[in-house]
Amino acid sequence: MKRKIKVLFDVEQLALDGLKGTGLVRVCDELLTRLIKSEKIDIYPILTSPRGDFLAYLKAKGLDKKLKDKIVYLPHLKNTTKDVTVSNKIESFISRLFFKRKYKKILSNYDSYFSPFSPISPFVYQTNLKTYLIIHDIIPIKFSDGCSKKFIKRFTNWMKKANATEYFFVSNFTKNDFLSFRPEEKTKPLHIMHLGANQSFSPVKDKKILKAVKEKYHIQTDKYFLALSEFSERKNFVHLLKSFIAFLEKTKKEDISLVLVGRRRKGFENILSNVPNSLKYQDKIIQTGFADHEDLPPLYSGATSFVYPSLYEGFGLPVLEAMQSGTPVIVSDNSSLPEVGADAVMYITGLDEGETTNALEKIYTDKALQKTLSKKGIQRAKNFNWDTASQLVESVLTKE
Repeated sequence: MKRKIKVLFDVEQLALDGLKGTGLVRVCDELLTRLIKSEKIDIYPILTSPRGDFLAYLKAKGLDKKLKDKIVYLPHLKNTTKDVTVSNKIESFISRLFFKRKYKKILSNYDSYFSPFSPISPFVYQTNLKTYLIIHDIIPIKFSDGCSKKFIKRFTNWMKKANATEYFFVSNFTKNDFLSFRPEEKTKPLHIMHLGANQSFSPVKDKKILKAVKEKYHIQTDKYFLALSEFSERKNFVHLLKSFIAFLEKTKKEDISLVLVGRRRKGFENILSNVPNSLKYQDKIIQTGFADHEDLPPLYSGATSFVYPSLYEGFGLPVLEAMQSGTPVIVSDNSSLPEVGADAVMYITGLDEGETTNALEKIYTDKALQKTLSKKGIQRAKNFNWDTASQLVESVLTKE
């Protein structure tokens, strides 16, 4: 019997946020939990940083017995990805000097290194390991608002030094974006690996569940528009708030709220302060903060519409989750979003408040449109699933 391919799977993101279920973490989680079932791949989780708690993630998933004893911990490997400042370069040099022989010997026991997000160390690239990297976007390079100068510099350095054997991209848009920055990498095998939404995202019909989740997040109106993401300039929530208030001013509707789900980035702690008339309608604007993962399907399902006016996305997973939940979607027409939504959503530019206001009014009043977009969204979402994504990864990692 042919032996399994021994794959080091970078689990840094699961160690950091594995219990929170944010978009990126869901990608890592979905792939790991599928690939460990493969008959062709033997997964070894690799940790290159002491941050986070990967064991807590494993225990929560019931995977501790299966993977705990297979964890590979090379804490100094992370240092070699940070050579941006003088101190970083010194730290990287010392790590390579003292751990080169030991780490090379350890790494030689495996066939490949797969990272679903985190940068792969140049040290790993210098070994005989085949390396595989998922590129989600190059936002800090193309849309740097909201990113610190330090992170932009570090991320740019990572992208400049990316030298994977093969790449996966979450969308055609992201592939083209990456190649515009690194055209020399076009000679490498490049794979489009569209993301999927978790199977838990489906239309929730149970009125008791819908009512309970509304009560939990203090949604007191019969209807609500839903927006879900971190609060940042790129996500365009200020634009959405202004458009929603204009909608209320125009229509005089009293039975609908705007529900904002997500954590706030620095500078967006008090988002209402940037929006005229927001205090007048503050009872119609609900900021839930981080929402529990199990509450997301009913939150999506109960919404009149999911609104996603983002200015730039590498994929746009919340759009897919909303469609799979049967929620009518309003979304910006930029970057990767049309690749996800196709003809199953209503498009806006995300730049014209009057246009967005009219879109909110249209979807609020047009019941036939709501039903059409709901049906189209469910059908469109069937084109994206994690089984297909993981099968692609498995086939690439195991090919001769």
